[in-house]
Amino acid sequence: MPNQLWISSIWTDMKPRTLPTLDAAELPESLRPGITAAAGDSERQGDIPTGLRDALRDAGAFRLLTPRELGGWEASLTTVLDIYERFGHIDASVGLLVWNTNFGFVGAMLDPAGVAQIWGDGTEPVFANSGQPGTAEPVDGGYRLSGEWEIVSGIRGADWVILIGMAPEVRFFAVRTNQVDVRNTWDVSGVRATGSNNVTADGIFVPTELTVALDTAPRIDRPLYRGFIPTLVFPGCTAVALGVAGRAIDEAVALVGTKRAMTGGTVADAARTQHTIAKSEAAVTAARLLLKHTAEELQRAGDDITLQQRAALRAAMTHAVDVSRETLVALYEIAGSAALYRSNPIERIFRDGMAALQHANHSAPFLEAAGRVRLGLDPQMRLF
Repeated sequence: MPNQLWISSIWTDMKPRTLPTLDAAELPESLRPGITAAAGDSERQGDIPTGLRDALRDAGAFRLLTPRELGGWEASLTTVLDIYERFGHIDASVGLLVWNTNFGFVGAMLDPAGVAQIWGDGTEPVFANSGQPGTAEPVDGGYRLSGEWEIVSGIRGADWVILIGMAPEVRFFAVRTNQVDVRNTWDVSGVRATGSNNVTADGIFVPTELTVALDTAPRIDRPLYRGFIPTLVFPGCTAVALGVAGRAIDEAVALVGTKRAMTGGTVADAARTQHTIAKSEAAVTAARLLLKHTAEELQRAGDDITLQQRAALRAAMTHAVDVSRETLVALYEIAGSAALYRSNPIERIFRDGMAALQHANHSAPFLEAAGRVRLGLDPQMRLF
């Protein structure tokens, strides 16, 4: 009965949680008006406005993977990927922020004392996270954590940041954001509204109860939290990129139907345009289905997840990235000079989409590692 005893110990000193009442799948559409209205301000200030962040938090967009005991949806990975994609379809920056904030699954892994520190006062915590490793020195009662973590999306609006440290094993460290230094480094052209500044720490103390080794068995032993826990994180940015590519298709279709062609008629009348639209839509749909299929296989495997299944997810992610990049370029091209103007949605979609595809999770070495696994070799990557 360890799970029941753990839950009982949490609830003894914690305030009651407000559980979600709506279907999580309704979140993107219900929040669309606020996201759209804030787009201009978000772009100018390099972060989403406080009001939009509060609306996302209050609606439950930041607790998709959080255990039910802590007020979360505890939604399946495939459901969460669909939600990320639909947020990305509305706004790439918001999609990436929602993805990067959903680290509530650590509540299923942390010591009860750590969970109480994060969730105990009844306030909904807002997370940020970074997958880059720092260094952690074991000391009495915890660790001294040091390092610089780049491109930490949403850090200015977060209460906690989940950092990775080598101790020497890989560990998650839950750190209050007022313990770290945030550097204003986010001067970019795409996904500006993610506010992805750098974070530094120099020997800050993190108590043991706020850390968890990557291979720790979950204290809440339910399907979502079994298996290789990073798979709850890796494919989220890919789902957002697919959402951006899907939005590009929609906007291109709307544009070419009225845009006049140099040869007469509309751009939509050209066979090349028709081919590009059909090919792009088929490719994005197929990439989406492959990503969800590999994610579902991982979720179904639970503790029996294999290295081959993890490699299949990585390969599906890279395939989706290639498809999304080809789609964005092809649609930007058929949009012609219209895509140059900020008044045209394709201009920002292209910028944001190409920036999202630069995420480290989308880098070529991961596909090479997947190929090594298929050949019976070691992937040679720790977080694979």
